[in-house]
Amino acid sequence: MRIDYVFSVVIGLVLTRVSMAEPFEFRVKHDHSLGSCAGKLIASDREIRYEAIDGKHSRIWAYIDIQKLDVASSTRLVFKTFESQSWKKLERDKVFEFSLLEGKLRPNHQEFLRAKVSRPIVARLVEKGASSTLLLVRHRHRLGGCEGQLAVEEDRLIYLTDHAADNRVWMLREIETLGSPDPYHLRVTTYNETFTFDLKSPLNPKTYDSLWKMIYRFETTQASGGNQIMNSQTGNTRVDPTILGSGERS
Repeated sequence: MRIDYVFSVVIGLVLTRVSMAEPFEFRVKHDHSLGSCAGKLIASDREIRYEAIDGKHSRIWAYIDIQKLDVASSTRLVFKTFESQSWKKLERDKVFEFSLLEGKLRPNHQEFLRAKVSRPIVARLVEKGASSTLLLVRHRHRLGGCEGQLAVEEDRLIYLTDHAADNRVWMLREIETLGSPDPYHLRVTTYNETFTFDLKSPLNPKTYDSLWKMIYRFETTQASGGNQIMNSQTGNTRVDPTILGSGERS
């Protein structure tokens, strides 16, 4: 009974967050292969629209036509469409980059886009909440890495670091696999990317199991468009959120 209540609350918070997000617009610069142009970028309920001042580069994209969307920073938005470039550019898919000329993208703008785009987005805007630290970690790069903290907040797994480009907000339902080959390493794989973490303290098996079960629980929450909670196939999944703050081996 308790776990169903916890997940009902989480789903309610998800729907509340989405309902609070609203359409938005910003003055932007659209970067071209050579040069750029200025205009207005508008994210409405049905589409993203770019209204160029010169009119020449104005475009409209339905959300379903966006293959990958990256909230690269609070002042930069990048997305890839299903439209191919000309043969001169090896038929690569078209990528559109926009830099804000005023104002900043905020987590609520990010969540609005996440709710509209049919595929998982790359979400880098992290709003520091009151969630307790799950693990102190280092994210491995091809060369070196960056240090930060990994935390669970409601329906999300968050990696927060001073290296802003590496910040991530993953919805639990977007995580494809979670792996821990030993107590000092953790791997998070989503549709867009894989993050490998070195853990500064050994991973409590109960913490790992609870996080894994939470992710599995979200994957099986399909009834009535996700508005109802459905038991896992085994029928015996149990999650105790109180242990998620522990990073020490029992």
